Amino acid sequence: MELKFDESLFRTVFDNVYNGIYVVDGEGRTLLVNKTFEMMSGFTNEELAGKTLYDLVHHYKYFSGAASLLVLERKKPATITYKTKTGKNLLVKGKPILNNKNEIELIINTIWDLTVIKYNDVLDKDTARDSYLKEEGFIATSEKMTEVIDTVLKLSNTSTTILLTGETGVGKSVVAEMVHRTSKRKNNKFLKINCGAIPEGLIESELFGYEPGSFTGADKKGKLGIFESADKGTVFLDEISELPLSAQSKLLLFLQDKEFFKIGGRKSIKTDTRIIAATNKNLWELVKNGKFREDLYYRLNVIPINVPALRERTDDIPVLAKYFLNKFNQHYHAYKYFSEELLEAFQSFNWPGNVRELENVIERLILLSPNQELTTEDFYRIQQKRKIVPKKSLQNMLDKFEYEILVQAKKEHVTTRKIAKSLGISQPKVVRLLKKHSLN
Repeated sequence: MELKFDESLFRTVFDNVYNGIYVVDGEGRTLLVNKTFEMMSGFTNEELAGKTLYDLVHHYKYFSGAASLLVLERKKPATITYKTKTGKNLLVKGKPILNNKNEIELIINTIWDLTVIKYNDVLDKDTARDSYLKEEGFIATSEKMTEVIDTVLKLSNTSTTILLTGETGVGKSVVAEMVHRTSKRKNNKFLKINCGAIPEGLIESELFGYEPGSFTGADKKGKLGIFESADKGTVFLDEISELPLSAQSKLLLFLQDKEFFKIGGRKSIKTDTRIIAATNKNLWELVKNGKFREDLYYRLNVIPINVPALRERTDDIPVLAKYFLNKFNQHYHAYKYFSEELLEAFQSFNWPGNVRELENVIERLILLSPNQELTTEDFYRIQQKRKIVPKKSLQNMLDKFEYEILVQAKKEHVTTRKIAKSLGISQPKVVRLLKKHSLN
């Protein structure tokens, strides 16, 4: 049975899907957007059609960024968040559609609205330092970070507990905020507390609140705890490994029944609050050493998400570096740029402080380097001549060589069978290698 194209049916489906859709050609020119995107962004198809994303970002300033520009530059899928001129915050996943010459013919962008989020009052200085979500700036092209975002989006219609793991500075708080902003709870509060930054004697009162006159120095009106304040919203417990054992037992009861007692209270309080926890430590090791409750570990570890270290997603380093460069150039009214050598060197460094370290290094480069062109010499000088040892290994070099061979083979041959024949390997192995290098 031959199916005929029904334009009316296409438009009905196109305009009524839950997400925004933004279609771009191989030159970055807007072809069409759906009605959902129009409502999300505040711009109509007529305002956008025919304009390039470069003009929309840099000339008209409709958007602070565009996934399509990153896709055109990297020739691979990209995920970013950006802000519109109308005040909307959007998450965009851009996917390239290639022709038989391996050229980008179309880019299909899928968009989520992240606009509404509410915060609590500042709890402590460490939490205050990064309690407010950056309105834009999430950027990823690597396969590992794409998997993290895909997992977040799969959880958008759930309220399940999530445990985020990963080294310091990888962006766990950004992922937690994205979980909230893509969920049905996004119109309600997102409250964050750093479990390691609040004295042990105060942590329970911050989490659960207290009744008037519960202890010496208590507020006469009592206090709402963070769980009660975030009813119908989300609480992010950062550095959960630092939570004292006494507070761990009360948190366990709350996770089991969504009920708790205030300090000095006799009445059970029930709330509908989602919990996201994060740690840069091995919780299971803490369990084995008696420093973290095993039953609480299992309650928190319902959906574990590991945010990879920057050295494990080197594809993201150049785009993050350029983002931070533009950010600090604008902030400090500078006009500096990277040498190609420095960008390549960035990808071979270990980055123990991850994205946070990369951001700090670039800010120091812009502030302290006397040159417009930022070079490796500037970097080593600013780092007090302490060179970071490049993570060049035989496997790194072999992978890079393998990637270059596959790219050239794809340009010369249309099918995987022909690629396999030219390289003298099996077709299934070609498919595996293309998938490994995100070339499929």
